[in-house]
Amino acid sequence: MLVLCQTKVCDFYLENFKFMEKQGGQSIQRAISVIRTVASYKSRGCNLKTIANELDLHMATAHRILGILVEEGFIIHDPGTKFYHIGLELYNLGSKAYFANLLEYFRSTLQRIAENTEDTVFLIIRSGYETLCIDRVEGAFPIRAQTVDVGERALLGIGAGGLSILSFLSDKETQAIISANNGRYSKYTNLTADDIRDLVKTTRKLGYSLSSGSRISGTTGVGLPVYDSKGNIFAAISVTAVDQRMLPERHKTVAKIIKKEINRLGDIDLT
Repeated sequence: MLVLCQTKVCDFYLENFKFMEKQGGQSIQRAISVIRTVASYKSRGCNLKTIANELDLHMATAHRILGILVEEGFIIHDPGTKFYHIGLELYNLGSKAYFANLLEYFRSTLQRIAENTEDTVFLIIRSGYETLCIDRVEGAFPIRAQTVDVGERALLGIGAGGLSILSFLSDKETQAIISANNGRYSKYTNLTADDIRDLVKTTRKLGYSLSSGSRISGTTGVGLPVYDSKGNIFAAISVTAVDQRMLPERHKTVAKIIKKEINRLGDIDLT
């Protein structure tokens, strides 16, 4: 009798374990599908309804999965647009080899720019409606402008790198990004969307970005976008120095140095 009871108990737990295992596997599959769906929209991002519809999920289920992914940093939720984008943590886990390749590919370029300008050089990549600094090389000039830390994010349009990326996108995409980030620019020295639009116009006219004090007062940066082999902007290289060193007559010189080194890179295949 005892053996029979023990057998029934074991069968009960075994069946429940199988059920839980199945449910757990399904949850993992759904989470992966959500990530893939968000990733498929690239920099545009997508909203909750789109994700739920594409995956045939109940809105509450999709929202719950997205909430967990946001908490873990795999997905970013933009409170302004209510769109979801791929998060930094996913880049950290899934793109370590990609970042490593980028760092290796660009390192000598950054070093040459730092040697020629003697100032701090930054490599910025686009991440949705934001930018991410993935590398920095310091020049020999004793007074250094370390306005951005590696791993730091900012809105597109902020800083020389972010401004150069935003400015040379199509006008339609540029305006969409500015509108999406409207209201969030104010935390950068009270900038407005109209201020960013004016900076974009100036950047397009100059052929390079010029950012002064948007992140740290007393500093000025010059930046240019980097295109891949398909003609898409995916990154930017910028040089930043204290205002006393980055005088107007030096802007063009620094821009030429950056442009020369970017041209030396040739076609950049990200596939």
